[in-house]
Amino acid sequence: MDFLNIGSMLLEVSKPSGMWEYFIFGLESLVKNYGLTIILITLAIKLIMLPFDFFNRYINKKNSLKMAVIKPELDKIQSRYGSNKELLNQKTMELYKKHNYNIMGSCLGMIINMAVTMTIFFTLFTGLNKIAAYKIYSEYITLQTEYETQIGGKLEEVKIENDGEEAQTKLQVVVYDEEGQEVDRFDLTEDLINKANAAVVKKYDEIKEDFLWIKNIWRPDTNASIILSYDDFVSNAKIDKSELSESVYNQIMNPIKAENSGWNGYFILIIMSAIITYLSSQISIWIGKAKAKKSGKPYVDAMAQNKILIYLMPIIMALFTLFYNAMFAIYIVTGALFGLVTSPLITLLVDKMYDKSVKKEEEKVKVSYSRK
Repeated sequence: MDFLNIGSMLLEVSKPSGMWEYFIFGLESLVKNYGLTIILITLAIKLIMLPFDFFNRYINKKNSLKMAVIKPELDKIQSRYGSNKELLNQKTMELYKKHNYNIMGSCLGMIINMAVTMTIFFTLFTGLNKIAAYKIYSEYITLQTEYETQIGGKLEEVKIENDGEEAQTKLQVVVYDEEGQEVDRFDLTEDLINKANAAVVKKYDEIKEDFLWIKNIWRPDTNASIILSYDDFVSNAKIDKSELSESVYNQIMNPIKAENSGWNGYFILIIMSAIITYLSSQISIWIGKAKAKKSGKPYVDAMAQNKILIYLMPIIMALFTLFYNAMFAIYIVTGALFGLVTSPLITLLVDKMYDKSVKKEEEKVKVSYSRK
């Protein structure tokens, strides 16, 4: 836990704990940049996931090519025994056994790969949201500490009782002793406000987390404001409104808002996530079609059963980058770029390994035939 003194009051900010939080905080302490941290972690995840991706594609290719071979026979069985489901299933299973086609094996690789990918995706998503909430809150506390250091006490919204009139609220500086007892209070003066405003603007410039064109990495790469409104702050920091007065928040943050107006980003990560996710899925198909055309063989799409994902995933990724913080958007775009680069290499390796296995089988058949 991190502890920050504000006047005589001790505010406690709980640092989130967890596997991803541990890695992210640990790596950021070395590289000193959250954007670069998430890029490095994403690359590490993708490198670890490469064997799963290769295994999944190899199984898909193997089973897709087998299905292409047995499909004419399968169509005959379906036309002949279509009215008898029991006999149809029996003949289909016999055909699969004859060609050594394992229907469960064709799904197993995809299920394992998807399960691992989704687990990483959602656990990292949760971890980054916790880190964002922590950073947004702790940054504000740092600014509040700076502001109250400059004014010489704690900034509070207090009620002023007037005889015969409804009580009014105003901001005052309240001074506490070491035991937390109030010893003095006074109104903010223009000189104090100007001094505190200049100090918090300077402090924000020192502690802000930006990356490339993104002004605040804990906000989306959109036309969202750089500094959160009070309602957005309460929502993003995961605190109750009773913990922080809106007037106090605005008093501290308004000078920073004035110096940091405009868009937080330019929708670049959102556009990139959609385009690159699509290309990283589609490029393997383009390579396969080109190779089939060159060799004069019919093209067999190993991703035929998952065709909808090619169009659905870019939309999903764009929505995640649109509505959540730029840290998660950087993870998505980095992963998509990694896929775009490695996908052709994996496709070529899968083809090479499959061709090699086919040659081995053909050699075994030749040897077996020559011995007869």
